[in-house]
Amino acid sequence: MTESAKTKLQQALILLLDEEEFGRISVSKICKEAGVHRSTFYHYYDNQFDLLEDANQYLTQLFLAEFQSYPANSLPIETDLTGDAYLISYLQFVKDHQKIYQIYLRHELDFNHKERFEHLVELIFTPRFHAQGIQNPVQIAYVSSFFLAGITQVVSKWVRNGCAESIEEMADIIQICISRKQ
Repeated sequence: MTESAKTKLQQALILLLDEEEFGRISVSKICKEAGVHRSTFYHYYDNQFDLLEDANQYLTQLFLAEFQSYPANSLPIETDLTGDAYLISYLQFVKDHQKIYQIYLRHELDFNHKERFEHLVELIFTPRFHAQGIQNPVQIAYVSSFFLAGITQVVSKWVRNGCAESIEEMADIIQICISRKQ
């Protein structure tokens, strides 16, 4: 089979997670949703956990691939993560992928949010804090936790409301929350 079969399996699992808990999703359900045979599933994966790990990587790659095309990607490292360029790019991604975002947030353990958070801090936040003169790893960890938790809650509410407010309005709201705007 082709790589598209593998992608179909990943997407099928993500969609099924919208309907039920991971532990209740069988290989048969995944194959039926993906429109592939069980033999195709076992060609790529030993079990559902292997597929879940791959689906996790698929979501990360989807985010990174799309985020690369947004204007924020070309900004210098010193640029504040709460500025319009980053927020608008992030909010555009979320709006474009609302369903996946909701599924991802509802399955914190399945998608290893703690590990993903630590990776984000290391990859994105720490270099920017260092560029702004903040070197203390404890401060970086706490400020990053506060920032991500707040953004996640605001954006989650926005998604639950069907992204009714504009992306620009949401960026303003987030900046008000973190005292960047009055």
